Amino acid sequence: MRRPIVFLALAVLLLLAVVVPGAAASNSFDFIAPMSAAQEVADVAAPGAGGQARFSVNGNVLSYQVTVRHLTGAANQAHIHGPADRGVNAGISIWLCGTDALPGPLGTPRCSSTTNGVLVEGSVTVTTEQLAMLDAGLGYANVHTALHGPGEVRGQLLPVGGR
Repeated sequence: MRRPIVFLALAVLLLLAVVVPGAAASNSFDFIAPMSAAQEVADVAAPGAGGQARFSVNGNVLSYQVTVRHLTGAANQAHIHGPADRGVNAGISIWLCGTDALPGPLGTPRCSSTTNGVLVEGSVTVTTEQLAMLDAGLGYANVHTALHGPGEVRGQLLPVGGR
């Protein structure tokens, strides 16, 4: 079942390279994580839930935008987890957004309440070790909701362009 997901992720990257001319060449983003409920390790009943996380690196600053679609409810947190291969769970490495109830470290942006659209845009300072983890393909983006606390949608970060 995981093989079709890999092919889907590769197809999305190829489509982006064709539909968004110059995106990969201009290195407008360094990592992309096509997210779906099917990539969660546990079974998640969230038909059509998915999204995409895009990341760019400038020095030790990781900028990001996370968009979602068809979540079962508002997200209560989103992170990059790792180090972990596809299909393996890991602890939180980088917070992307939180809520009043689950705020994350000081300075963590708040998740929007959308179930379809931009969940969060932000930036965070990362360590050399965290960046090496991402470069090695050992991080995954994960969006959590009240109904699916361990994660509703997930996607492995894939290097884009010259990374």
